[in-house]
Amino acid sequence: MVTPCPLCHLNLDGMQTQAASQHNTSINLPILHLPQLLGLAMGLEPNLLGLQRNLISPSSILAKIATE
Repeated sequence: MVTPCPLCHLNLDGMQTQAASQHNTSINLPILHLPQLLGLAMGLEPNLLGLQRNLISPSSILAKIATE
């Protein structure tokens, strides 16, 4: 999921674990902020975009990009 809003990104990324625990499930949906997605599209390194700071790991997205 991609959001242009910094507060939305913070809430969707940060509250996902709590929301999942309310329903005894795992969501594990990577949330990207729009500038992160644009940076990836331009070929920038994930560390330069702060992806390591996302609470839900975007590794599944990065793996798909690496194989293409």
